[in-house]
Amino acid sequence: TAAEIENLRVQVTSIKDPFSEGVQSLIKERESLREFLRGIYTARTKKIIDMASAASNGEEIDRNSLRMMVAGERALYNVVLESCTSCRKALLEGKQIIEVTAYNYAAPEVPAAAEASPAAPANPADEEEFEEFSEIPTESEASRAENAPDPYRVVAVRSKLSEFQDLNGRIYSLSPGDVVSLPSSMADILCKDNKALSIRIR
Repeated sequence: TAAEIENLRVQVTSIKDPFSEGVQSLIKERESLREFLRGIYTARTKKIIDMASAASNGEEIDRNSLRMMVAGERALYNVVLESCTSCRKALLEGKQIIEVTAYNYAAPEVPAAAEASPAAPANPADEEEFEEFSEIPTESEASRAENAPDPYRVVAVRSKLSEFQDLNGRIYSLSPGDVVSLPSSMADILCKDNKALSIRIR
């Protein structure tokens, strides 16, 4: 699941040496899980699209499979079904095509009370009281900053390195003389161990 993948990512980033056997093992486990989920997604998506296409042509479909779909899958099914139906009517009956998007089915609902309630008038005193906290990052902002991708650095490899993976699953097999862009955390260690030289690009 996505939670398991995120848990593995947290474990990897908590270990200082990205070249250690433990980190490389966790990265491989994470990539294996991601590939497994991609495979499930591909198979499910194909089945849902095939079902929607069949339903648009008036064919019988498995109602039990339809009931077992999660919200995102049902949204995909509805979009494909209405799109296929609309196109069929346009091509065969000359009717106007109706634009259909997943937003019609997957958009979060806004409570009526939230829509109807007017915004409270601004109080200058309140603004002054809380002004000092205005620059404190929100939880979501702090989370985005923490999960920001590791910047890359260009290095020239000086010695033969064992094959390794970065957090994104890229596999590296490097030899002396190779010039490559690596995550900063990995580049720093290689340069510190005199296994690579940092290259500045102006």
